[in-house]
Order: sequence, then structure tokens, then C-alpha cells
Amino acid sequence: MQSAETVLDVLRERGRRGLPCDELYRQLFNRDLYLLAYGRIYSNQGAMTPGVTGETVDGMSLAKIERIIDAMRHERYRFSPARRIYIPKRTGNSVAVHRGRVNFQAVA
Repeated sequence: MQSAETVLDVLRERGRRGLPCDELYRQLFNRDLYLLAYGRIYSNQGAMTPGVTGETVDGMSLAKIERIIDAMRHERYRFSPARRIYIPKRTGNSVAVHRGRVNFQAVA
């Protein structure tokens, strides 16, 4: 299987060129993709904020990632709702921030 960075680069380029992203679902079986996503989320400020399920990013483990991949492979995975937080901006508008789980980041 290709490295997570390579997969993301290929998908990004195909998206930029308007080409279809065939076999995208199969890429969700790549453990390195989840590890990369975990690294990106963990380094964010607010990563320890509990989500809808009460979990925080520090509760992620290789075993949990393998369970997610197994559920995705057998089409049993169900996404949890995201928690929406509005952050006020100086312009008076607000930005919606969704705190998701590692798998949201993996496909982003």
C-alpha cells in the first residue's frame, strides 16, 4: 500500500484537475492515513476538547484505528454527529468549527 502522503497528494491532484477519485473508499483501509490524521489533529490547540461522544484525541490507539478500519472494510462503520462551535470574529460574523474524529481528518 502507498504511503499516506502519496495517497493524499494523488487524490489532491486528481481533485484539482477535476478527475474522478476511483477507489477512494479502499484508501480508508490504509492505517498510515489514520496515523497521519491523528498527528494533524493531536497538534491542534483544543485537541483535548471532548467530542460528542466524550472522547478526546489522546484516547486514540492503534487498536482503535484497527477497529475503525475493520468496520469500514465490512461496511459497519457509522459516523458520529459532529459538535459545532461558533467562534465569533471581529467582523461580526462567526466561523463554524466542527470537532470530529480522526476518520473525519483522514478523508479531508
